[in-house]
Amino acid sequence: MMSKQDSPFKPPSLAQHFEAPDDFVGCFGWLCGYSADGGFLEDAVERFTRRSQPQRKHGGCIAMALMLDSSNPQITPIEVPGVLHLPIRTIPQPFRLLHAKVALLGFRHTSDDQQWHLRLIVSTGNWTRGTLQNSLDLVWRIDVSSGDLKSRGDWVSQACADIRAAWNMLDWLRNHFDVRALNAKPPTRSDSESMNSRQRFEKWVEKAIRLGSGITPQFFDNRNDSLLKQLPKQVREHGSQSARNYLGMGSGFYESSEDPNKIPSVLTSIVETLQDAALLTRQPEIDVFVNPQGCQAVAKAADTIKAAQWSVREAGFPDYLKREPSRTLHAKFIFSANHRDNSNLCNSAWVYLGSGNLTAPGFAKKANSQFGNLEAGVVFAPESLQWDERRGVPPEDLVTNVLPLQWKKDFGQSPDYLTVGDDMPDPEIRYSASPVAYLFWATEDGVGWLRPIEEITESFDVLNENGRASDRDSVKGFRWLSTQPRQVPVRWRVGEQEQKALVPVLDEFGRFAATTLPHIDIEEAWSQLANFPMPPDDEDLLPDGDDGEPNDPPPKPTHVSVAASYPVRQLMELIENIAAKQTSVSQTDWATWCTRFEQCLIQAADSPVLAEFLTLGLNPLSPLWHPPFRPNFATTAETPEGLRYEEVLQRVETAWNVVGLTKFGNQA
Repeated sequence: MMSKQDSPFKPPSLAQHFEAPDDFVGCFGWLCGYSADGGFLEDAVERFTRRSQPQRKHGGCIAMALMLDSSNPQITPIEVPGVLHLPIRTIPQPFRLLHAKVALLGFRHTSDDQQWHLRLIVSTGNWTRGTLQNSLDLVWRIDVSSGDLKSRGDWVSQACADIRAAWNMLDWLRNHFDVRALNAKPPTRSDSESMNSRQRFEKWVEKAIRLGSGITPQFFDNRNDSLLKQLPKQVREHGSQSARNYLGMGSGFYESSEDPNKIPSVLTSIVETLQDAALLTRQPEIDVFVNPQGCQAVAKAADTIKAAQWSVREAGFPDYLKREPSRTLHAKFIFSANHRDNSNLCNSAWVYLGSGNLTAPGFAKKANSQFGNLEAGVVFAPESLQWDERRGVPPEDLVTNVLPLQWKKDFGQSPDYLTVGDDMPDPEIRYSASPVAYLFWATEDGVGWLRPIEEITESFDVLNENGRASDRDSVKGFRWLSTQPRQVPVRWRVGEQEQKALVPVLDEFGRFAATTLPHIDIEEAWSQLANFPMPPDDEDLLPDGDDGEPNDPPPKPTHVSVAASYPVRQLMELIENIAAKQTSVSQTDWATWCTRFEQCLIQAADSPVLAEFLTLGLNPLSPLWHPPFRPNFATTAETPEGLRYEEVLQRVETAWNVVGLTKFGNQA
């Protein structure tokens, strides 16, 4: 058997960086990027939440808020349950392209509500299957936990500074997106599980960023200055002041040029900027790493680059990717270090990696609507990188294992192998905010209605299953003639242009685009509550298709189980189990418990066991009103937790038709 020490080196994939730490589960996260697809996001959100797709469809909770360039088609929560793709709100956009690829994730401990974990991911690749399967990309990540904050070590302060800088950008960015759906709640509730998760996450971020105050972050973006202009300061802050004699620059895309005698301007600007700052020697060794089949102006200027004594090289493949030669360079990076004949150490090394291609919009311009993309990256100084593979050099310290570098061949003798490739297409808005961000489902006299909760001033239509505009009542909303949908298409006009989008439907429990809740019996209600805070098991959930169509209402229970021949005993066991369970629920999880409690008991409202019990004329829920059956922080309606609980009990009593029946239990 191969030992762990002898196992081949292979860093985690981009999707694997979303994996929850041991004893933690994903709570909430923010992502931004140029593009994404359902295949990648499904993998990432399952790793993040530790919940299967059926569990996430049933729960209807938003775990990730996704902000993409407006050219990316809409990704719905039916396609990827748990992810909400937010549409752009500000037009014109404050950037040419949203190109920064950043994720900030929050995890909560499974048993200790005082413990949390934050993770910052900066990627050169998009949130797509292509990144996993076809690209050479890089990712940088930091983790910091509530326990780390107590140590207050230098690395913790630096990590918190990076989280502060990333959150500053994400917080700014979300102001340009339609976030109304993240604040959605049913009219009968003060909040929702999705809102609670997001608020909890932001409290953790607030605690972390306080510790990072006054520290220069490794993370930086180009909202105020170009990445190029900020580069020397970043190198000085996080590396040494010495001039390096090696510079490697790589990009999946280079600027276009009509002049074959001119080195791409951004490449020369990087060299000159570093030399002017005394961070690069006057006669360094310079390599440019490219995709041979598509390197734009580099292909045209290959002879000029050679005359300048630079080398153009194909990206290097680390050993663990040697069997995947179809991958092409997509990473954007700069690597600089001192090379000495008597040392294998990459002395004074520093690395830039990020979203910014080595082009004018990506690296030499600050973000603006005409010329500059929104870009983000990091500059850091690895201390143990080695140039060559030797005995005793750990694989993770070999520079060619962690960066796409190779020095065995270049295109100096065969520039004809280089091709220009395609230019970057002009941006096109494909997904923008509609007048309504979500609709609330309600029934009245057996008729379904889709209602905007917020006041909407713009005109729009809800399209029914036949593609026609649904009838609208000024008070009740849009009439829906079939079963509750998970999402519906809406149509509106911007000037002379017709726009369409799919908006999620919110149900009475605050669930987004969720599957139909099945009718369950008393035993099933407890089995789902007993799992809390984990979701119900897959086998306990109603199966549904993947076509996004609503389900037929599940049949109501028609028989009593064997155990239900004793309805009093069975129902009282349920009440006792609930009391024992909820008195141990943490204050942090209380809002989520109340939602689960209400949802499960209302699902059991048609249970034959309950029907048998009600012949006694007793209210089986009445003991749950008394303080001994409630946690200390929710014993009365004087606390927000107690008030929430009593509102839930009232709604369950109404659904069970027990209001006004005789109460019993401890009246003390």
